Amino acid sequence: MNKLAGTLSLAFLTSLFAGSAVAAETKADSMSAPISPVTDPVNFESPYHTTEIRMIYLHQNFHDKIDTNLGKLKLGGEAQLFAIQARYAINDRLSVIATKDGYAKYNFDNTLEDQEGFANIALGVKYTVYHDKDSDFIVTTGFRIEIPTGDDDIYQGEGDGIANPFISIGKQWNNFHFMAYEGLRLPFDTDANSTFNDMSLHVDYKIGNFYPLIEAHWRHVIADGDGGEFNAELEGGAEAPVNVINDNMSGVDLLNLGTSDTQGNNYTNMAFGFRYKFTEALTMGAAYETRIGKSDDSMFDDRYTFDFIYSF
Repeated sequence: MNKLAGTLSLAFLTSLFAGSAVAAETKADSMSAPISPVTDPVNFESPYHTTEIRMIYLHQNFHDKIDTNLGKLKLGGEAQLFAIQARYAINDRLSVIATKDGYAKYNFDNTLEDQEGFANIALGVKYTVYHDKDSDFIVTTGFRIEIPTGDDDIYQGEGDGIANPFISIGKQWNNFHFMAYEGLRLPFDTDANSTFNDMSLHVDYKIGNFYPLIEAHWRHVIADGDGGEFNAELEGGAEAPVNVINDNMSGVDLLNLGTSDTQGNNYTNMAFGFRYKFTEALTMGAAYETRIGKSDDSMFDDRYTFDFIYSF
Protein backbone atom coordinates (compact mmCIF):
# COMPACT_ATOMS: atom_id res chain seq x y z
CA MET A 1 0.00 0.00 0.00
CA ASN A 2 2.85 2.39 0.89
CA LYS A 3 4.54 1.61 -2.45
CA LEU A 4 1.25 2.29 -4.27
CA ALA A 5 0.75 5.57 -2.43
CA GLY A 6 4.33 6.57 -3.17
CA THR A 7 3.91 5.72 -6.85
CA LEU A 8 0.66 7.70 -7.09
CA SER A 9 2.22 10.66 -5.27
CA LEU A 10 5.20 10.60 -7.63
CA ALA A 11 2.89 10.43 -10.67
CA PHE A 12 0.83 13.34 -9.34
CA LEU A 13 3.89 15.49 -8.68
CA THR A 14 5.33 14.64 -12.12
CA SER A 15 2.08 15.63 -13.85
CA LEU A 16 1.87 18.78 -11.74
CA PHE A 17 5.40 19.87 -12.67
CA ALA A 18 4.78 18.94 -16.32
CA GLY A 19 1.58 20.96 -16.34
CA SER A 20 3.36 23.90 -14.73
CA ALA A 21 6.10 23.68 -17.34
CA VAL A 22 3.56 23.66 -20.20
CA ALA A 23 1.72 26.61 -18.65
CA ALA A 24 4.98 28.51 -18.17
CA GLU A 25 6.06 27.76 -21.75
CA THR A 26 2.65 28.87 -23.09
CA LYS A 27 2.85 32.08 -21.04
CA ALA A 28 6.39 32.75 -22.28
CA ASP A 29 5.31 32.20 -25.90
CA SER A 30 2.32 34.47 -25.33
CA MET A 31 4.42 37.28 -23.87
CA SER A 32 7.04 37.10 -26.64
CA ALA A 33 4.59 36.78 -29.56
CA PRO A 34 4.75 39.43 -32.30
CA ILE A 35 2.46 42.43 -31.87
CA SER A 36 -1.22 42.19 -32.78
CA PRO A 37 -2.92 44.13 -35.58
CA VAL A 38 -4.51 47.44 -34.53
CA THR A 39 -7.29 48.18 -37.04
CA ASP A 40 -10.45 46.20 -37.80
CA PRO A 41 -10.18 44.57 -34.35
CA VAL A 42 -13.52 42.76 -34.77
CA ASN A 43 -12.32 40.68 -37.73
CA PHE A 44 -8.52 40.83 -38.13
CA GLU A 45 -7.30 38.04 -35.85
CA SER A 46 -3.62 37.35 -35.18
CA PRO A 47 -2.36 33.79 -35.81
CA TYR A 48 -0.50 33.82 -32.48
CA HIS A 49 -1.85 32.63 -29.14
CA THR A 50 -1.98 35.06 -26.24
CA THR A 51 -3.75 35.39 -22.92
CA GLU A 52 -4.81 39.00 -22.76
CA ILE A 53 -7.38 41.68 -22.14
CA ARG A 54 -7.63 44.30 -24.88
CA MET A 55 -9.37 47.64 -24.28
CA ILE A 56 -10.41 49.43 -27.49
CA TYR A 57 -11.60 52.92 -28.33
CA LEU A 58 -12.67 53.60 -31.90
CA HIS A 59 -13.60 57.01 -33.34
CA GLN A 60 -15.10 57.13 -36.84
CA ASN A 61 -16.11 60.21 -38.83
CA PHE A 62 -19.09 60.14 -41.19
CA HIS A 63 -19.18 61.70 -44.64
CA ASP A 64 -20.62 65.22 -44.80
CA LYS A 65 -23.00 63.98 -47.52
CA ILE A 66 -24.13 60.47 -48.47
CA ASP A 67 -25.86 59.00 -51.49
CA THR A 68 -29.45 57.89 -50.94
CA ASN A 69 -32.31 56.82 -53.18
CA LEU A 70 -33.56 60.42 -52.86
CA GLY A 71 -30.23 61.95 -53.93
CA LYS A 72 -27.40 63.27 -51.78
CA LEU A 73 -28.33 64.12 -48.20
CA LYS A 74 -26.33 65.96 -45.56
CA LEU A 75 -25.05 63.71 -42.78
CA GLY A 76 -21.77 64.41 -40.96
CA GLY A 77 -21.00 63.48 -37.39
CA GLU A 78 -19.14 60.67 -35.71
CA ALA A 79 -19.36 57.23 -34.15
CA GLN A 80 -17.58 56.09 -31.01
CA LEU A 81 -17.12 52.51 -29.84
CA PHE A 82 -15.83 51.39 -26.43
CA ALA A 83 -15.06 47.66 -26.31
CA ILE A 84 -13.13 44.98 -24.44
CA GLN A 85 -11.74 41.83 -26.03
CA ALA A 86 -10.45 38.73 -24.23
CA ARG A 87 -8.24 35.88 -25.37
CA TYR A 88 -7.12 32.82 -23.44
CA ALA A 89 -4.30 30.59 -24.70
CA ILE A 90 -5.08 27.06 -23.56
CA ASN A 91 -1.70 26.04 -24.97
CA ASP A 92 0.62 27.20 -27.76
CA ARG A 93 -1.80 25.92 -30.43
CA LEU A 94 -5.33 26.51 -29.10
CA SER A 95 -7.05 29.68 -27.87
CA VAL A 96 -10.54 30.77 -26.91
CA ILE A 97 -11.35 34.28 -28.17
CA ALA A 98 -14.07 36.89 -27.51
CA THR A 99 -13.62 39.60 -30.14
CA LYS A 100 -16.83 41.62 -30.46
CA ASP A 101 -18.86 43.45 -27.82
CA GLY A 102 -18.94 47.00 -26.53
CA TYR A 103 -21.03 50.14 -26.39
CA ALA A 104 -21.44 52.49 -29.36
CA LYS A 105 -22.61 56.08 -29.78
CA TYR A 106 -23.66 57.60 -33.12
CA ASN A 107 -23.79 61.41 -33.20
CA PHE A 108 -25.14 62.74 -36.51
CA ASP A 109 -24.99 66.37 -37.62
CA ASN A 110 -27.90 66.11 -40.04
CA THR A 111 -30.75 63.88 -41.29
CA LEU A 112 -30.55 61.09 -38.67
CA GLU A 113 -31.21 61.12 -34.93
CA ASP A 114 -28.36 60.33 -32.52
CA GLN A 115 -28.33 56.76 -31.25
CA GLU A 116 -26.45 54.60 -28.76
CA GLY A 117 -26.51 51.02 -27.56
CA PHE A 118 -24.71 47.72 -27.17
CA ALA A 119 -23.01 45.83 -30.00
CA ASN A 120 -23.44 42.15 -30.82
CA ILE A 121 -21.20 39.57 -29.13
CA ALA A 122 -18.78 37.31 -31.05
CA LEU A 123 -17.02 34.28 -29.55
CA GLY A 124 -14.87 31.54 -30.99
CA VAL A 125 -11.71 29.46 -31.02
CA LYS A 126 -8.54 29.38 -33.08
CA TYR A 127 -6.10 26.49 -33.62
CA THR A 128 -2.63 26.48 -35.14
CA VAL A 129 -2.36 23.80 -37.82
CA TYR A 130 1.27 24.54 -38.70
CA HIS A 131 4.10 26.31 -36.88
CA ASP A 132 7.72 26.16 -38.02
CA LYS A 133 9.63 27.93 -35.25
CA ASP A 134 12.92 27.67 -37.14
CA SER A 135 11.59 29.75 -40.04
CA ASP A 136 9.14 31.75 -37.87
CA PHE A 137 6.13 30.83 -40.00
CA ILE A 138 2.69 30.05 -38.56
CA VAL A 139 -0.72 29.09 -39.97
CA THR A 140 -3.79 29.28 -37.72
CA THR A 141 -7.43 28.52 -38.49
CA GLY A 142 -10.41 29.65 -36.48
CA PHE A 143 -14.16 29.84 -36.18
CA ARG A 144 -16.36 32.49 -34.57
CA ILE A 145 -20.07 33.00 -34.09
CA GLU A 146 -21.54 36.50 -33.92
CA ILE A 147 -24.64 36.39 -31.72
CA PRO A 148 -27.33 39.06 -32.38
CA THR A 149 -27.52 40.35 -28.81
CA GLY A 150 -27.06 44.04 -29.62
CA ASP A 151 -29.45 46.98 -29.94
CA ASP A 152 -31.16 47.67 -33.25
CA ASP A 153 -30.86 51.43 -32.60
CA ILE A 154 -27.19 51.06 -33.62
CA TYR A 155 -27.95 48.48 -36.35
CA GLN A 156 -27.19 45.39 -34.28
CA GLY A 157 -29.33 42.55 -32.93
CA GLU A 158 -31.14 41.47 -36.11
CA GLY A 159 -30.91 38.19 -38.01
CA ASP A 160 -30.03 34.75 -36.64
CA GLY A 161 -26.29 35.24 -36.21
CA ILE A 162 -23.23 35.06 -38.44
CA ALA A 163 -20.63 32.27 -38.77
CA ASN A 164 -17.03 33.35 -39.36
CA PRO A 165 -14.51 30.67 -40.45
CA PHE A 166 -11.07 32.19 -40.99
CA ILE A 167 -7.39 31.52 -41.58
CA SER A 168 -4.51 33.71 -40.38
CA ILE A 169 -0.80 33.45 -41.17
CA GLY A 170 2.31 35.10 -39.75
CA LYS A 171 5.96 35.33 -40.83
CA GLN A 172 8.97 36.96 -39.21
CA TRP A 173 12.28 38.06 -40.71
CA ASN A 174 14.29 39.28 -37.72
CA ASN A 175 12.64 42.62 -36.81
CA PHE A 176 10.23 42.63 -39.76
CA HIS A 177 6.81 41.02 -39.19
CA PHE A 178 4.03 40.15 -41.64
CA MET A 179 0.48 38.90 -41.00
CA ALA A 180 -2.42 38.09 -43.32
CA TYR A 181 -6.06 37.23 -42.60
CA GLU A 182 -8.76 35.71 -44.80
CA GLY A 183 -12.29 35.10 -43.51
CA LEU A 184 -15.89 34.65 -44.51
CA ARG A 185 -18.95 36.09 -42.78
CA LEU A 186 -21.78 33.66 -43.44
CA PRO A 187 -25.19 34.73 -42.09
CA PHE A 188 -27.67 32.10 -40.94
CA ASP A 189 -30.46 34.38 -42.20
CA THR A 190 -29.40 35.52 -45.67
CA ASP A 191 -32.37 37.89 -45.93
CA ALA A 192 -31.36 39.87 -42.84
CA ASN A 193 -27.59 39.99 -43.42
CA SER A 194 -25.16 39.99 -46.35
CA THR A 195 -22.35 37.49 -47.01
CA PHE A 196 -18.83 38.94 -46.91
CA ASN A 197 -15.30 37.93 -47.78
CA ASP A 198 -12.68 39.78 -45.69
CA MET A 199 -8.96 40.02 -46.34
CA SER A 200 -6.46 41.96 -44.20
CA LEU A 201 -2.69 42.52 -44.31
CA HIS A 202 -0.27 43.81 -41.66
CA VAL A 203 3.43 44.70 -41.73
CA ASP A 204 5.50 46.17 -38.90
CA TYR A 205 9.14 46.74 -38.05
CA LYS A 206 10.55 46.52 -34.54
CA ILE A 207 12.67 49.47 -33.42
CA GLY A 208 13.34 48.79 -29.75
CA ASN A 209 9.92 48.92 -28.09
CA PHE A 210 8.40 50.90 -30.98
CA TYR A 211 6.65 49.19 -33.91
CA PRO A 212 5.58 51.39 -36.85
CA LEU A 213 2.98 49.53 -38.91
CA ILE A 214 0.87 49.60 -42.06
CA GLU A 215 -2.38 47.67 -42.48
CA ALA A 216 -4.79 47.17 -45.37
CA HIS A 217 -8.31 45.73 -45.52
CA TRP A 218 -10.34 44.52 -48.51
CA ARG A 219 -13.97 43.53 -48.07
CA HIS A 220 -16.11 42.03 -50.80
CA VAL A 221 -19.88 41.46 -50.73
CA ILE A 222 -20.37 37.92 -52.04
CA ALA A 223 -24.16 38.01 -51.70
CA ASP A 224 -26.43 40.82 -50.56
CA GLY A 225 -29.37 40.45 -48.23
CA ASP A 226 -33.03 40.91 -49.01
CA GLY A 227 -33.26 44.40 -47.56
CA GLY A 228 -32.41 43.65 -43.95
CA GLU A 229 -34.55 44.45 -40.93
CA PHE A 230 -33.10 47.78 -39.78
CA ASN A 231 -34.91 51.11 -39.60
CA ALA A 232 -33.22 54.50 -39.41
CA GLU A 233 -34.69 57.19 -37.18
CA LEU A 234 -34.89 60.47 -39.08
CA GLU A 235 -34.70 63.93 -37.57
CA GLY A 236 -38.11 64.69 -36.11
CA GLY A 237 -38.78 61.10 -35.01
CA ALA A 238 -40.03 59.42 -38.20
CA GLU A 239 -38.53 56.06 -39.19
CA ALA A 240 -37.68 54.58 -42.58
CA PRO A 241 -36.16 51.23 -43.56
CA VAL A 242 -32.43 51.52 -44.22
CA ASN A 243 -32.95 49.64 -47.47
CA VAL A 244 -35.41 52.30 -48.66
CA ILE A 245 -32.98 55.12 -47.84
CA ASN A 246 -30.02 53.44 -49.56
CA ASP A 247 -30.10 49.82 -50.76
CA ASN A 248 -26.41 50.05 -51.81
CA MET A 249 -24.98 50.67 -48.30
CA SER A 250 -23.81 47.46 -46.65
CA GLY A 251 -22.18 48.46 -43.36
CA VAL A 252 -18.76 46.95 -44.18
CA ASP A 253 -16.96 45.67 -41.02
CA LEU A 254 -18.70 46.59 -37.75
CA LEU A 255 -22.21 46.48 -39.23
CA ASN A 256 -24.01 44.12 -41.58
CA LEU A 257 -27.16 45.84 -42.83
CA GLY A 258 -28.36 43.16 -45.27
CA THR A 259 -29.31 45.75 -47.91
CA SER A 260 -30.46 44.42 -51.27
CA ASP A 261 -28.21 46.00 -53.92
CA THR A 262 -24.65 45.49 -52.64
CA GLN A 263 -23.58 42.21 -54.26
CA GLY A 264 -20.16 42.65 -55.84
CA ASN A 265 -19.30 45.81 -53.89
CA ASN A 266 -15.69 46.19 -52.78
CA TYR A 267 -14.34 48.28 -49.89
CA THR A 268 -10.61 48.93 -49.45
CA ASN A 269 -9.09 50.74 -46.47
CA MET A 270 -5.50 51.64 -45.61
CA ALA A 271 -4.22 52.28 -42.09
CA PHE A 272 -1.00 53.73 -40.69
CA GLY A 273 0.00 53.60 -37.05
CA PHE A 274 2.21 52.04 -34.40
CA ARG A 275 2.42 49.89 -31.33
CA TYR A 276 4.57 50.58 -28.29
CA LYS A 277 5.55 48.05 -25.63
CA PHE A 278 5.82 49.65 -22.21
CA THR A 279 6.62 46.21 -20.80
CA GLU A 280 6.21 42.65 -22.06
CA ALA A 281 2.79 42.70 -20.41
CA LEU A 282 1.51 46.15 -21.42
CA THR A 283 1.22 47.35 -25.01
CA MET A 284 -0.61 50.25 -26.65
CA GLY A 285 -1.59 50.81 -30.26
CA ALA A 286 -2.86 53.69 -32.38
CA ALA A 287 -3.73 53.94 -36.06
CA TYR A 288 -5.42 56.20 -38.60
CA GLU A 289 -7.56 54.45 -41.24
CA THR A 290 -9.06 55.86 -44.42
CA ARG A 291 -11.01 54.60 -47.42
CA ILE A 292 -9.25 54.03 -50.76
CA GLY A 293 -11.19 54.52 -53.99
CA LYS A 294 -14.96 54.93 -54.21
CA SER A 295 -16.42 56.21 -50.96
CA ASP A 296 -20.00 57.33 -51.65
CA ASP A 297 -21.46 53.86 -51.00
CA SER A 298 -20.81 53.96 -47.24
CA MET A 299 -20.89 56.42 -44.33
CA PHE A 300 -17.20 55.72 -43.59
CA ASP A 301 -14.99 58.81 -43.96
CA ASP A 302 -12.04 57.98 -41.73
CA ARG A 303 -11.36 56.25 -38.41
CA TYR A 304 -8.98 56.39 -35.45
CA THR A 305 -8.33 53.24 -33.42
CA PHE A 306 -6.62 53.18 -30.01
CA ASP A 307 -6.08 50.22 -27.70
CA PHE A 308 -4.26 48.94 -24.64
CA ILE A 309 -3.39 45.26 -24.28
CA TYR A 310 -2.56 43.64 -20.95
CA SER A 311 -1.02 40.18 -21.39
CA PHE A 312 -0.63 37.69 -18.56
